[in-house]
Amino acid sequence: MQKLSFLKFPTAGVSTLLAFIFFIVAFLLFLALAGFIREYLKEKKLKLSFFKEASEKGLTEEEATILWTYSRKFGRDPFLSLEFKAPFERVVDFYLRTAPNPKEELVQDMRMKLGFDYVPYFVPLTSTKDIELFQTAKLYLTDRKRYEIALFDKDERFMYWTLLESQSVKHDLTGIEVKISFIRKGDGIYTFKETIRKTSREGGKLILHIPHTFELTRYQRREYPRVEVELPVSVGVYDGKTGKVNWISGEIVDISAGGAKVCIPVEESKIDLSGATDVTLRFKLNGHEFNLRAIVVNTYRRLHTTCYGVKFENILPEDQKVIHDFVKREQQRIAQLVIKK
Repeated sequence: MQKLSFLKFPTAGVSTLLAFIFFIVAFLLFLALAGFIREYLKEKKLKLSFFKEASEKGLTEEEATILWTYSRKFGRDPFLSLEFKAPFERVVDFYLRTAPNPKEELVQDMRMKLGFDYVPYFVPLTSTKDIELFQTAKLYLTDRKRYEIALFDKDERFMYWTLLESQSVKHDLTGIEVKISFIRKGDGIYTFKETIRKTSREGGKLILHIPHTFELTRYQRREYPRVEVELPVSVGVYDGKTGKVNWISGEIVDISAGGAKVCIPVEESKIDLSGATDVTLRFKLNGHEFNLRAIVVNTYRRLHTTCYGVKFENILPEDQKVIHDFVKREQQRIAQLVIKK
């Protein structure tokens, strides 16, 4: 049989081809290894930086390890959990749900060290863990029955709500989904739905064990955010009989772009401003002089002062912007102070 010589490859050519393939494979492996080493060194550098920052904030190595490990597992930036409350709460919640033996006391310790144990009134709640103890609320059952309740206690897993006095429930509430609604002073109305996991009694009171949730619905009660201030103010009230304006000295104790709360000492309060009274406010804010018309919408009587909630009327856009920018800066400043505690 005649040999098919054309199928033969020169020995040198085969060796060259194999050497080329080997070189390509080796080069690709080198790139992969180099990329792995680069990512490893980058991760190591980030981790060292994270642990240094965590230490500066007072966290122990164990606490820093928890935040680093579970931030990575949860797919979050670990540094955000050191700076902001919302990502911190998400990460520690993931830790408490998935760790073999989670330590609640470490979470509470971290929250205090990072300044996340207090939420300023102008910062919206992100979790039911932020609800203050003794907060009152309304609990709605599926049969439309409503009960007055108060937050009796809480830990990292549950809220413990108790029914207020003179109320009783005839049937077991365990396993029932309920709706809870409450008003947070200076913020808004919050509602959430959860299932009662367990009930118990303490001191004769019924205690409802309800898991924490991040699913809070917020309804803002104010059109504009406000901050507390201490601004001297002159309050002008028009006297229809004399045609003159009477001026009273007072103090603005909180302000927003839409209105303010003005407090007047009892000895200065010669005129009753309640009942939708029109007033003029003269004050200075950040070097800007204001002469604003306002109408009284609320009255808060105290022992030594009477405070009035006023709404600005026909305020100029440029005046409103000055107040709005001031409020925004003050909120950011206060938030930074809270974080640095």
